[in-house]
Amino acid sequence: MIVINDLTYAIRVLLKRPGFAILTTLVMASGIGLSVYLFSFMNTMLFKDLPFENGDTLVQISSSQNGVKNIGQVNLHDYHEIRMSLKGMVEFGAYKNASVNVSARDGARRYHAILAEPNIFQLTRTKPILGREFTDAENRQGAEYVVVIGYDVWQNQFGGDDKAVGQAMRINGESHRVIGIMPEGYFFPNVAEMWLPLRKDVASSTRENSENLYGLAHLNGDISIKDINLQLAVIMQRIAEKYPKTNNGIGAYVSPIPLTVAEDGIAVVYSMQIVAILILILASINVGNLLLSRAVERGKETAIRMALGAPRSRLISQMLWESIIICSVGGLIGLFIMAWGLEVTEEITAAFSAGKQVFWFKFGIDAFTIKLFISFVLSTIIVTGLLPAWKNSGADFNSVLRDGTRGALGKRAGRLNRFLVISEIFVSMTVLIAAGVMIIAAYTQTHQDNGADIKNILTAEVLLTEASYETPLSQVQFVKKLQSRLENSSTIGNVIVTTALPSVVAPTPMIAFEGMEYNNDRGYPRANYILVTPGSLAKLGIELKEGRYFNNGDDGLEKKSAIVTESFTSRHFPNVSAIGKRIRIAEHDGDEPDWLTIAGVVENTLQGNPGDNAKDKFPTVYRPFSQEPRLQMTIAMQMKSNQAAVIRTLRETLQSIDPELPAFRIENYEDKIGRFSGPIRFISKVFLLFGIAAAVLAASGIYGVMSNTVNQRIQEIGVKRALGANEQRITKEFLKTGFILLLWGGVPGLFAGCGIGFALSQVFGSDNHILFIVAIIMLAIIGLVVMLATYLPTKRVLRMEPGEALHYE
Repeated sequence: MIVINDLTYAIRVLLKRPGFAILTTLVMASGIGLSVYLFSFMNTMLFKDLPFENGDTLVQISSSQNGVKNIGQVNLHDYHEIRMSLKGMVEFGAYKNASVNVSARDGARRYHAILAEPNIFQLTRTKPILGREFTDAENRQGAEYVVVIGYDVWQNQFGGDDKAVGQAMRINGESHRVIGIMPEGYFFPNVAEMWLPLRKDVASSTRENSENLYGLAHLNGDISIKDINLQLAVIMQRIAEKYPKTNNGIGAYVSPIPLTVAEDGIAVVYSMQIVAILILILASINVGNLLLSRAVERGKETAIRMALGAPRSRLISQMLWESIIICSVGGLIGLFIMAWGLEVTEEITAAFSAGKQVFWFKFGIDAFTIKLFISFVLSTIIVTGLLPAWKNSGADFNSVLRDGTRGALGKRAGRLNRFLVISEIFVSMTVLIAAGVMIIAAYTQTHQDNGADIKNILTAEVLLTEASYETPLSQVQFVKKLQSRLENSSTIGNVIVTTALPSVVAPTPMIAFEGMEYNNDRGYPRANYILVTPGSLAKLGIELKEGRYFNNGDDGLEKKSAIVTESFTSRHFPNVSAIGKRIRIAEHDGDEPDWLTIAGVVENTLQGNPGDNAKDKFPTVYRPFSQEPRLQMTIAMQMKSNQAAVIRTLRETLQSIDPELPAFRIENYEDKIGRFSGPIRFISKVFLLFGIAAAVLAASGIYGVMSNTVNQRIQEIGVKRALGANEQRITKEFLKTGFILLLWGGVPGLFAGCGIGFALSQVFGSDNHILFIVAIIMLAIIGLVVMLATYLPTKRVLRMEPGEALHYE
């Protein structure tokens, strides 16, 4: 009954001032909603255990380059040594991603596939719903071609027929027997739709020409990922010393599979989590300040009730219920808005992928979200309710009745107000600097000129099959035939064939220069290495700076020519012309190195994700496609008609050349670039939202505290004016107090914000002067808010007559 009475009392108190109740509830909703949303979003993307038995112990082994974790594949021989030497991990497996062409009744289609060791399904404790898994015998060279297919492929290709197991599928021009069908929703390790035997072993290859792949394993017992990575560092160092040519600067590390999505951008993730916590703290400070203001107003009432014998527990309960109601109702509102936000997020993130989204991207309210929500609500109740109530009810009522009399601000209230203002300044400064750096960096990266003309161009990818195009000559002939037929059509203009368009990730092999010596095979620089057909660079609008473009005279497997970008020449030939200089790819040993003669220099082009572009990690080397053809290629077509007509022409042309070749990832070039930059733009918008929330919460909170401080000193101001103090002197005194508080909160906030901002700028390659400018601007904004929050209430009080101020209650 007492609890009900206290709850009823708290509701009556809140209803007496509905504006106060609504304001505090909305502030709490924004703080809890934004914070829980961000943690839930990041947990789903990066930290959530895979939805399999023992999914929390399953990790991936990837390679690093010079300490940078770039989720590269591990050399097969390195993987074998790691498997033999590493302690604390069990059930090793390996896989590599692949794209396959499947011939079907309705034409050829392309699917994501995985080439894997036989235990790939055992690692996830998942069995096929029909058929069986691979066997060790089927993983050997010369064995029958078999395939395990996903549920969607089973439905699309076989109509869900239970007799699909045992039937044949034509994959990459070869007949494969279907031996198993995986459950619906199973796409391990990310977006796989088919699984084929890997058929690779160290005995059939040398270290120089072996395959690269990803390793998989389960952690054994209580060993940590940190311990495993320490072992890997020692193992890879030993391998590098033994094989400096192939392993210079190459490392390896393990990480949970979801965490691989972050690559080397984990600093952004941690920065966002820090910002989320700071927003929650800022909201809690604001609500706590408002409730404390109410408590101060009722301080003498509380003291009188204590003097009359009211138990302390009853007083705490009555004050605490206000916080419980505000935080709970605000939290529920924030939870509903957050659930809607996660639903929208899933639609947004789906656009980041050209095909299927990774299977664990299932955003919504789950057990982690509920636990986090409850913990955040309880923590805010403690911060905003229990601690102030405990402190306010625990004081000596005699001192409370004396403290703050005669219109002066009480010592306890004064210290508390100063702490609140300093906290608000510190938190808001940190969040605003971090948000500002992220927004500017994202805008800079996503609005860069990649060096190519991207207007009115449709792109597609084509994957040739080894069975039908096993020789380089046959691959070159296919490309020439395809390009000629497309350019002779009425719907397509210029056609570019390349291995990587500007803004797309390209291979970065080691480069050697004629006449240069490399100490113990170390110190090779790297460059983007891209193959293009003659005329492609000019068609893309990549301007020639020196020398010439490729022409028909560069066609032929025996020809050795190259074109480099300006950044390549400025880095490696700073004082001389690069024309006529010779370079070679130094990745592998060979009988005779293929020296490439530089024939031209073109303007810089950007390769890779926007975050990598600004760093200008590597310049670019172009080489004619006909000199070193590849099975997979990108086709870029200038559209002379609508997009549907161009797609139809492309597919009909491919069908006429080879019915088993599909075109896939067909999209507008501008849309492709937008997809690559989508994650950065999305994260920048999240930072913008948090920045706006921080600005609003900080401005309102600082103004509220300062205004409350001035109001509690109205009688003191009246006394000073009655004794002859002028308005300028009083205003200057209050502004000086505000400036001191700005220094106490602003300087630490400046350092904390710059620390987060520096970490973000390192990820996105932003110049440090941007961080400096943002920090100065945010300091000026917060400083202006503090000064206005001090000046305006002071001027309002100074408009009162001294007599009115002396009698103010």
